[in-house]
Amino acid sequence: MKIESEFIKEQFRSGLENYRQLTTDVGLWDSEKYVFQKYLKPEDKILDLGCGTGRTTFAIYKLGFTNIVGVDLTPEMVAIADELNAHFHTNIAFKIGDATKLDSTNAIYDAVLFSYNGLMTIPNGVNRNKAIGEIYRVLKPSGTFIFTTHDRERGAQHFKFWREEKQKWNMGNQNPALYEYGDIITKSRNESKEIFIHIPNQEEVADLLATNGFKVMETFYRGDKFIEREQVKAISGECRFWVVQRN
Repeated sequence: MKIESEFIKEQFRSGLENYRQLTTDVGLWDSEKYVFQKYLKPEDKILDLGCGTGRTTFAIYKLGFTNIVGVDLTPEMVAIADELNAHFHTNIAFKIGDATKLDSTNAIYDAVLFSYNGLMTIPNGVNRNKAIGEIYRVLKPSGTFIFTTHDRERGAQHFKFWREEKQKWNMGNQNPALYEYGDIITKSRNESKEIFIHIPNQEEVADLLATNGFKVMETFYRGDKFIEREQVKAISGECRFWVVQRN
């Protein structure tokens, strides 16, 4: 049986309290703060996709970006975010939603965020393409989309693993629950259950964006530009930032 959205909900349900703690105690990474402050304007209407319990949502609200809506696939995540509205003395709208079929009118947002590699937890490249198309649809012309991915061509310690994975796919010996090369089921620092994630390379993501009408404004590998505090490195691996604009 292939990985479907219910598997994704379950993986995140297994880390609810960890995500609550990340929201209350960790907040934004330095790299996130850099891109948000550089590319977002205080008056922007912002959609925080895959918001979880609101780690980025509450943090950017406190930076002055208050016209923001948080959307997540997992109802229990949204319930915690609603609880934390009282903790942070905010009144942010949090909603349950699916990135592949957003419940929003066309061209309504100035910016969309999809933090913490959330886009790549969507199973099946067809569905990730749908999500990118939906993000394009709800963005205003020249709107900004900011997200992160892992990068399988960075991190020499993983090169042997990816060579072996490529051989498996070439021979048809891959895990039948997966969809394409780059998919893995693995352990995470933040969930107690196994998780699904797709690990792309830079070219794959660039092609996906170009196909859907986005122009890359900035991309960088986090470790090349920032040395995050230990608290952040303890809960997040290296990743590539993407800042793109709707054509």
